[in-house]
Amino acid sequence: MTNSLAFFFASCLFAILFFWFYVRPTLSLSSTALGLLLVFHGPAYWYYTRFWVLRKGFFFNFYNEFNTTGAEKSIDGSKASQINEKLRAISSNYYDQILAAAENLDTIQSLDIALGLTLLVFCAGIWATDKALGYTRHAHDLALRDWKTRSFLPLKPNQSPLLVVLGGVAVLFMVYFLIRDEQLTKVHTYFFTSASEFDKIAMRRSMGGSQSYLFNLMLSTLLPFVAFVFWTWWREGGEKSIGWLAALVILLVITAKAATLSKAPPAVFVLQLLVLEVARNSLSFDKRQLAALGLASVLLFSAMTFVANSDLSGISESLTFLFYRLLMIPNESLLEYFAVFPSQFPHTMGLDIRWLAKLMGTEPMQSNFWRVAELLRGAPGSTTTAMFMADAWAAFSWAGVVGASFLFGCLIRWIDIQLLVKRGRSCVTLAGLGLGHYGIFIAMSTALQTSLLTGGLLLIVPTVALLERQWPRQAPGGSA
Repeated sequence: MTNSLAFFFASCLFAILFFWFYVRPTLSLSSTALGLLLVFHGPAYWYYTRFWVLRKGFFFNFYNEFNTTGAEKSIDGSKASQINEKLRAISSNYYDQILAAAENLDTIQSLDIALGLTLLVFCAGIWATDKALGYTRHAHDLALRDWKTRSFLPLKPNQSPLLVVLGGVAVLFMVYFLIRDEQLTKVHTYFFTSASEFDKIAMRRSMGGSQSYLFNLMLSTLLPFVAFVFWTWWREGGEKSIGWLAALVILLVITAKAATLSKAPPAVFVLQLLVLEVARNSLSFDKRQLAALGLASVLLFSAMTFVANSDLSGISESLTFLFYRLLMIPNESLLEYFAVFPSQFPHTMGLDIRWLAKLMGTEPMQSNFWRVAELLRGAPGSTTTAMFMADAWAAFSWAGVVGASFLFGCLIRWIDIQLLVKRGRSCVTLAGLGLGHYGIFIAMSTALQTSLLTGGLLLIVPTVALLERQWPRQAPGGSA
């Protein structure tokens, strides 16, 4: 075992202990973020870099067997041609470069250390935020118990009309874009056609989503927030009219997300609603609830996988593809970034970040997710997105890895304090929690600066405070 791999495993062990004994396994944002880091980039990273990319190991053989037997069993030959195209890609220039990166000791050692540092520094950001704001682990534990035992905070008299007006505006806004972007036509064309995986990729690129940046931003942030507010308001005893408004907002949001013609957005949104159902009563969860959420995740993503890949022929093949897509691809993306920076592209020093480039008086460079994909695949128009650490590495090398991980840990913990410790269980704070989970999902798949705005992390506390129209309450066991 190399020293870098030993460091990575030691970092994973520390992060697991920190997760279990300090942040606790809960639905808080800090716990969710650390848990997802361990799930996607813990043992899964080790397996990808030491087995999968080298084309060996049980899971790779299982995946490869499905692809091969699927081609042999194809009757019309269309599936066989597509799968053979995938198999031929293993020896293509792209896979040659990825394999070379995996066999390059310097690249793998750097990636081992970078992921280990990400886990350690993220934990340090959580701990430092608690210390800086004068909170202890006991204060968070008390807040978690209070969340479960105290009554649901009622809306103030001036809040109900404001929220109803907000809901009405959201509905009108979404109906306008429902018609303008022909969302129902897109959804019907994509979801009810037997087109191949590659044809559906072409559909997504040519007609998925909206051309309006404002609508896309609202769809990822404030519109789901409004849906979460009305859902929890109705579930906590709101009148029947609130239930109808909640259903309408949720239906419009799901339709708009489905119209992006991407697998993840509608599935993630439905999963967020299920998580909020658990969080309405407690931020802790038992084994039964964890199993239920896990099963729901598998079913949702399996269903979306069948929609996007109509060539899949059964549950086993779908689950195998999900394993590849959810656990191998995120680590493949990391390897791509570390294979390219700095050996083939110099670190950007932030010039790929638009606002920073403008601040420095220069034109911004093309985004890294375009440049990495085009260099490795040789196909303009394809993209490679990776979790926040990878983009920070591309920009600022080791300083980016440490800085982005620390800032992410600090921000996530600060939002937790604002929502869970300083406030309490209400429809507004629950909606903020739901939006925070989405922001974490974005950070796990793209740059940190994207998760701040597009993922909504920077909008959570100001939005909650605006709707509450009050200063936060004093936290039990901590200071303001």
